Amino acid sequence: MHRSYLMNTASLLRLAVAVLFLPASASLAQTTPSAQPAVIKNIPYVANGAPRQNFDLHLPARNGNTPVPLIVWIHGGAWKMGSKDWDNLGYLVNDGWAIASIDYRFSTEAVFPAQIQDCNAALNFLIAHAADYGIDPKRIVVAGGSAGGHLSLLLGMARHEKEFGADPAIKPLAIIDFFGPADFTKLLDDAKAIHSDDGINTYEDAVLPLLGGSAEQFPDKAKLASPVTYVSADCPPVLIFHGGQDRTVPIDQSRRLHDALDKAGVKNQLVVIDNAGHDGPAFSTPDVQGKVLDFLRGNVPRGQ
Repeated sequence: MHRSYLMNTASLLRLAVAVLFLPASASLAQTTPSAQPAVIKNIPYVANGAPRQNFDLHLPARNGNTPVPLIVWIHGGAWKMGSKDWDNLGYLVNDGWAIASIDYRFSTEAVFPAQIQDCNAALNFLIAHAADYGIDPKRIVVAGGSAGGHLSLLLGMARHEKEFGADPAIKPLAIIDFFGPADFTKLLDDAKAIHSDDGINTYEDAVLPLLGGSAEQFPDKAKLASPVTYVSADCPPVLIFHGGQDRTVPIDQSRRLHDALDKAGVKNQLVVIDNAGHDGPAFSTPDVQGKVLDFLRGNVPRGQ
């Protein structure tokens, strides 16, 4: 689900124009709270970066100066396509959340870990400029779908991985993962176990270009890229959605992650949508949206 919100105040329009011409290290004028939701498009998160190293910031209506919580959303698309316009959580703007929907370099431009390095660069930028946008830097959640679900898990859990550009001082409060791959070392085996040609083809067409080869060829890189590698008691709570009939990313990927989180004592929930495949309208129902809201309200404190 994606919603666009038009900016209807002169101050926000001026800020949006100014952002387009500022390097990522520039200081921004503080955003004026608006009585209506607003969007600032194409904000670069690195100076002189690649065309896709930018994000759109969706801001909720605000009547005062209290900073709002933020969701960093990462779109899917097999790490080689897709757009920040693919925003499954746009409805949360109406619940008072800001959403930064980010683009990142595709595997056709750079192999892993470029994608998670971009996600961390965007997160670092947002934290550095939180006051400029009226964002509470202590109330950050990361989320994503499919390839973006994989990256959101890495962004939330691999906070001490220097190769990813992660700042260990930044600690997201929670992770929402929609059917993201969790273990590249077993992804092909999982697809073969359910006799899924779609899953096997996805591995060959998406994972091989991402890693630069197979997990068998590059076992260390496959492990480095697998969210299950980073499961520990320090991980934030995780909400996982997966389709019971997913032939692209087999559900055993999320079950394995769920089991690892349970073993580590990490608060988590695996929601299996029995008749759903990989993505689709089953993941945008009122029931799913309600589970997302309950998870956020149970793990993110209210603002002061």
